[in-house]
Amino acid sequence: MEVRKFFRDGLRYSMICTSSDNGYDIIAEYIFWAMENRKKCYYFIDHDCQMELDFYLKKYGLDIKSIIENKSFVFESAFDFFIAKRTYIRHENVINLVNEALEEGYSGVAVISDRDCFFCQGLVESLYEYEKALNSIFSNSPISALCCYNIDKFGVDSIFALKHVNPNFVYKSDNEVFIHNDKEVVFSPVESVSVVYNFLKRREKVLREKKIYEFISRLSREISYRKDEEEIFEISLNAICKASYADYGFVVILKENKHDEHKYIKSNIPDQISNTYIERIIKKLKNQEEILSKVNYLIVKKDDFDDELMELYGKYGIHTSLAIPLRLNNNLYGYMCLAANSRYISVEENSEFLFKISESIIQILEEHRRYKRIQESLIQSRKMQILGEFTGGIAHEFNNVLTPVLGYIQILKNEIDNPLLLRYVEMIEESAKDGTNIVKRIQEFSKARKKIKELVDKDRAIIQAVEITKPKWTFESQLAKKYIDINMSLESNGLVEGVPTEIREIFINLISNAVDAMVDGGIISIKSFNVDNHVTIIVKDSGIGIEKEIKDRIFEPFFTTKNEKGNGLGLSIVCNIIKQMKGTIEVESEVGKGSKFIIKLPLKAGNLISSQQNKDILSIDKLKILVIDDQRAVAQTVAEMLKSMSHDAVYATDDNEAIEKFDNEDFDCVMCDFAMPNYSGLQIAERFKNKKPLVPFILMTGWMGKFKALDLKKIDKVIQKPFTIQELQSALSEVTSGIKKEA
Repeated sequence: MEVRKFFRDGLRYSMICTSSDNGYDIIAEYIFWAMENRKKCYYFIDHDCQMELDFYLKKYGLDIKSIIENKSFVFESAFDFFIAKRTYIRHENVINLVNEALEEGYSGVAVISDRDCFFCQGLVESLYEYEKALNSIFSNSPISALCCYNIDKFGVDSIFALKHVNPNFVYKSDNEVFIHNDKEVVFSPVESVSVVYNFLKRREKVLREKKIYEFISRLSREISYRKDEEEIFEISLNAICKASYADYGFVVILKENKHDEHKYIKSNIPDQISNTYIERIIKKLKNQEEILSKVNYLIVKKDDFDDELMELYGKYGIHTSLAIPLRLNNNLYGYMCLAANSRYISVEENSEFLFKISESIIQILEEHRRYKRIQESLIQSRKMQILGEFTGGIAHEFNNVLTPVLGYIQILKNEIDNPLLLRYVEMIEESAKDGTNIVKRIQEFSKARKKIKELVDKDRAIIQAVEITKPKWTFESQLAKKYIDINMSLESNGLVEGVPTEIREIFINLISNAVDAMVDGGIISIKSFNVDNHVTIIVKDSGIGIEKEIKDRIFEPFFTTKNEKGNGLGLSIVCNIIKQMKGTIEVESEVGKGSKFIIKLPLKAGNLISSQQNKDILSIDKLKILVIDDQRAVAQTVAEMLKSMSHDAVYATDDNEAIEKFDNEDFDCVMCDFAMPNYSGLQIAERFKNKKPLVPFILMTGWMGKFKALDLKKIDKVIQKPFTIQELQSALSEVTSGIKKEA
């Protein structure tokens, strides 16, 4: 379509363009029309576009350098001509252009003007008055014009506010140019404007969506590698302010959804007003939190504030503010507030765009936080691994300390007749056994052990979980001056199959979560009962409850509502353990009333073997036993324990000494520590077995790690330190059952 046939003196068009399409093809055709009709052409613009324009001018046989050199085409700053020279008020400047062109022999003037300078200076209202004044100038002078309006900046509504003074429009759709004026269309002027308006509204929506996706894509690339949350918000805020033409902006980041605990990031807000401005805005938003939870944005106008803030707005020329909740899945992360000096900035036009952008930023932030949680979890895992190795070594040393304590106490028990002294010794023995159990727990923590399933009394596991967590909930309740208690009604006597530590972990996690949920205290009730071939366990609290929107996500890895207090792994681990046991877990919850977790596990038939039940110990004759341990106290203690059992015991604290004794004497059994100075217990066993294969070899160790089967091929029995006389006798009975000695 040839557009130039619609150009003529006395007529000016509002050309609607976009940031991605400045309409240089239409402008080039307009310049060609001007040259054909001997018009002097002026292009008022504030950026260099010669290269782009020259590309389209060549289509008409024009060279931009040539027409500039012969002065038939003039580039001039739009800001200088319209704003600095105040042409929008001094209309005679336009008339002077016409007169000068006529004096130079031209037939008139063709003007191309970029209107961005009016928008950027907040002079949209003055532009409206200027357009009205141009009507009389154009009706009486040989002048035509093409006025360029960027719809991404002005918005459809702002542009169409000018329709009353200039109903002529040029716009493009799918590279096709459309002209609307009072003579060239079949519609009436009112209908014409309506058609253009509705079309551009639809086009604006498409462009806005495209703009959103492009903006999010650019922003995602920019912030994806950032390591700090504040840096993410700062970059995002600056980009949004630039894209939405906002003069000021700030982001309020709430801490755990609390208004009284927040931090903010600002953009272009003067230091002298930032505190007052931001705190007042936050106060207002706090009062309207219920509204913001339901809407995507809130327009805050100057007249909405008290006198002090109105004065502040007036001082810095702020006309309109836009508050956008940073919200995702009904969770409020904070607010983004933008302010504009111009009352004509398209705040409402940009609101949906800004809300979608902010939503995407929060999604990026959530991924950033999730990544950090994974990273912190890996770091924590490594720390725990190092801690485990460290504590494992300490536990081994403690075992060497406890072995003589427990050994000599048991020897003393057999030598004391005084009831009072015997009671004291038994109390010491119990304390030593408690120490032994503590060390074993440290060792179990420090080394990942093979998951061996066994029949477990889950009621006993629940009681143990309550005892393990008791320090947490009693301490926290006392510290927070709140009451927390646990009621148990355990009526299931059946067994389940699983790993004992994992079954305890289920209830430890559920109890810990219940304690965290009861911010004001309350009761945790735990029930167990059998239904058919399943056991049902119910853990119920009277806490804050779980919102319906997030209830289905609580078992996802790394999903947490506790922010920095939680890592989002507890319930995920619980769910996985229960699934491995072929069970199910469900949750029922109501906000403000608490939560109830319902666990169902398959029952298993069988009987528990009491840990206190001793195996039958065969009667054995007197043995000659070599005890090898580099810790003299341990070696002496084991030897004394053996002597108290009527055996003949010899000890060595050096492996070379032990080898010499073994080579030169006859022993019925050898007991050797795993860690010796020159050779390991395994190496000593191999040497001894190669020489005397029938002599039983018992390996003593305070290490609870897993030995390979190949390592133990020369070992008849492994016994964990510290051990009791009963355990020692049981081990000897097991390895020497075929040995007979003469009295």
